[in-house]
Amino acid sequence: MDPPQGVWRHPLELAQSIQAGENLLNLDTWPSWNSSAQRVLSSATGPLSEGQRFDLHRIERQRLIEELWLVKIIRSGENPNFNEIEFEWLGQQRNGKTVGTALKSLRISVTVLCEENGGIEIAAWWQIPWWMKFIRSRVNAQAKSFATQWLNDLATEGIVSYVESQPFSFTDDKSEDSKTVVNDPV
Repeated sequence: MDPPQGVWRHPLELAQSIQAGENLLNLDTWPSWNSSAQRVLSSATGPLSEGQRFDLHRIERQRLIEELWLVKIIRSGENPNFNEIEFEWLGQQRNGKTVGTALKSLRISVTVLCEENGGIEIAAWWQIPWWMKFIRSRVNAQAKSFATQWLNDLATEGIVSYVESQPFSFTDDKSEDSKTVVNDPV
C-alpha cells in the first residue's frame, strides 16, 4: 500500500478515546457528532459492518448535499485496544446530481487508540484525474478537508455518550385522536 497523502492526529484521554471509538463504530450516533451528517441514510442501523454503504445528508444554501461512503475494512484489537475503520468515498451529490468529480478516489482510515496516551489518527489517500492536474491544490484541499473535519468532529463532539435515536412508529388505533406520529424517547 502506498503511503497516505495526509495523516492527522489528536490526543485524547482514555475515557474520551473509548467513547470516540464507540461513537465511530455506531452509525446511529453519527448525526450527533459528525457535522456533515445532519441525517444518515443506510440499509442498516447500529454498528457499522464491512461492505455497508451509507449516505451523509446535510443542507447547504437550501440544497441537499449527500456524501456517499462505503465501509471497506473494520479492525479492532485488545493489546493495544483500538478500533479502526477504512472508508471509501463513493462521491457527492447536490440535489441528486453528481458533484465533486475533481476527486477520482478518496480513502480515509480512522484509528482510535483506546489506551493511556491514545487518541485519534486519520490517514487519507486520494487520486486526481489527469485532467484536473492544473487545479491540484484546490482538489488536495477538498480531500484534506474531509479528513480534518472528521478528526475535529470526532475529537470534540464524538467524545460524548449519545442516546441512540429511536425510529418513528405509528399507532394502530384508527380513531381521529390517535392519528399522530409517536417518537418514543429513550
